Amino acid sequence: MTTMMRKIFIVAISFFFGLKPICANQQDHVAEVEKYLNDITTFESDFIQVDRRGRVSYGRFFLKRPFLMKMDYWDPPTNVIIARNNQIIHYDRELKEKTVTSMYSSPLSFFLEKKIDLQKNLRVLSVRDESDMLSIKFCRKDESAEGAVILVFSKDPMTLRKWIIFPSKSKGSLSDYTEISLMNWKSGHVIPDEEFNRFACPK
Repeated sequence: MTTMMRKIFIVAISFFFGLKPICANQQDHVAEVEKYLNDITTFESDFIQVDRRGRVSYGRFFLKRPFLMKMDYWDPPTNVIIARNNQIIHYDRELKEKTVTSMYSSPLSFFLEKKIDLQKNLRVLSVRDESDMLSIKFCRKDESAEGAVILVFSKDPMTLRKWIIFPSKSKGSLSDYTEISLMNWKSGHVIPDEEFNRFACPK
């Protein structure tokens, strides 16, 4: 585990075991995160997904704001998840089956909004500033999406490094979470819209 990944893990665990309400002096951090997210036009990176059972998946993450997002699972190469046209499409390569749900059923739907406002549309639960790491935990105010999300950023420059999804209380315990760590990222480049129509396995 690299030093950066170790720091991210420690921040995530500290969030998991004890959260403090957001304080007035943390509003600047929220505003900084909002500006960073709203300034993103495109973002692309490799990802590692780990669930609470230790199962590991690898893939590529694509974001083209607003409205377009894709998680392409390469290892195992079974699933593709695409957000477009206010829908989330889950495609199973093995079964060749497609499932469609509302975009707002995902706790990550805030990525796709024209203007990200963490305090108007979302409920900020906690902010933690750890030297070169910044983390925010939040959920949707209208509860249209399931569970809560922690975003973890490195600072100087601010870069999204990880998110952690927790289920709603009705769907599981707080220990039932999924971590997505981002690596080899780039942003501000051209991603053709056609990328969000592709379901084929990578070569």
